Amino acid sequence: MNENFFFNYKEYDFWPLYDAIKKYYPIGIKKNQHFDIYRQYHGIQELEKIILKRLEGINSGYGSWKSFVKKLGDEIGKHTHGSTFGFAPSYSAYLSLESEGNDDKWNCKELCFSVSHLGKFYQVYGIEKSVRSSVIIYDGEEVPYQTINVKKIVVSPLGEFKSYFEKVENYINDEYKGYRIVPFEIGQTIIDGLQILHLDNEKCSINMALFNDFLGLGEQVEEVEPEGDLFYGMENWKK
Repeated sequence: MNENFFFNYKEYDFWPLYDAIKKYYPIGIKKNQHFDIYRQYHGIQELEKIILKRLEGINSGYGSWKSFVKKLGDEIGKHTHGSTFGFAPSYSAYLSLESEGNDDKWNCKELCFSVSHLGKFYQVYGIEKSVRSSVIIYDGEEVPYQTINVKKIVVSPLGEFKSYFEKVENYINDEYKGYRIVPFEIGQTIIDGLQILHLDNEKCSINMALFNDFLGLGEQVEEVEPEGDLFYGMENWKK
């Protein structure tokens, strides 16, 4: 069960997260009921411009991101894969740490990371999952289909993810000055009335608003007990 956004304001200042979300999303306006009004919100219009520039290749920041990801992978010695997609408000990628199996089923471990378009925030976590490929029949035709089973989510430097987690974090800190990692426990909290432009979810988390829905609030993620320090990175948000 995800908690509502909350923090100890006497010791920490997480208002920048809320302020960034409030700037771009019309909190309290339900997209499925009042889509025209939702789209008229100045923040949504600004967000659409940011994303469209990226999709059209106008934003030179995407080229810098791809160069950064390639350099990171080359220096760490692991293959990198871009995962920036659609209207997600972030650049994202992952390191492929381990992959074994065959054409139909394989297990993999990845170190995922994202940098938000909406403020100086980033995200890092490790994931272990099994992927099964199959074919379904749709409208008389065979359509490739994948099912993904998340086995583990690691939210701080821990175990086999530790060194890669720390290296990626150091690289991001060097490349994106002033950016701060969003602690997993904070990022997974929800804001009542928050709905995301490109998603249909009725409940949306801070991570979904700032990065993407890879850690969405679905059963696949909620059934997995995160490993590591859920509040890793909190010291960067102290007053």
